[in-house]
This record gives sequence, structure tokens and C-alpha cells, in this order.
Amino acid sequence: MAVDHASLLVAYLEAGDGEAYEALRDVLTPDIVTHTAGGSTLIGVDAQASTWRTAHQGLSQLRHHVVDVVDGSGVVACRVLVTGVHTGTFLGIAPTGRRVEVDQALFAHVKGGRICELWEIVDTGSGLRQLGVLGDQPIGLDEV
Repeated sequence: MAVDHASLLVAYLEAGDGEAYEALRDVLTPDIVTHTAGGSTLIGVDAQASTWRTAHQGLSQLRHHVVDVVDGSGVVACRVLVTGVHTGTFLGIAPTGRRVEVDQALFAHVKGGRICELWEIVDTGSGLRQLGVLGDQPIGLDEV
């Protein structure tokens, strides 16, 4: 039976949002390689679960709303709207109580019916502006 890659990626996000960390084992290979938005590389399901726990500690009501999905041959990509309330320390930033909403892109490679590699791209600048860490004006290319 063929695996619906888009549903696999959605199941991954639902497990993380729902803090169902054991369910991650159903959708990720044991040696999953994750390239994070912060530039780190994580290996294994336990590392993935730890990342989700940290996110939930900093952002209550954390949710990933899938906006668009492109399902290719062994690769699935999606654009996600991530929302939450900054109620705990997150990215080293003390709680602000502010609601955040950022765009994220995920690219997942699938092998044997599970995600074996995941690339995450997050609009971190927008999130930091919403938390009051960066000024309100985005940096233009002429300012770089």
C-alpha cells in the first residue's frame, strides 16, 4: 500500500502539537535527521521529541496549520502557519505573553513509509519582531 506523504507530514505536526511524542515513532524513522531553522542538525526521534517539548515550554497553545502541500516523488513540502502564546522562555527570551504567528516551510524526505529527513525553514525575524526583540521595520536588502 502506498503511503500518502502529505498525510504523513500532517500526522507528524499533529503528534508534535498534541504532545503525543510516542506517536512520532509511527511517522519518523528511528534515525531521522532534522535540519533545524537555527542551523542545528538533530538525529533521532528522541531529539525530535525534545525539540517539541522545548517549543511547548515556551509557547502555549502551539499549533501548526498546514496552508499548502506539495507532494513529490519521495519528498513532500508544506507551508505552515505556526501560532502560539509566548508564556515561557523561548529562544532565550523571557515570557512576554504575546501571541505569535509565523510562517514555516517543511521539506520531508520519505523512505519506507516514514520521514527520514526533515528540513525546517522559519520566518524567525517576524517572530522576533512580534516578541518585541527586533524593531517593527523589516530590514531591507539595501540595509544589509
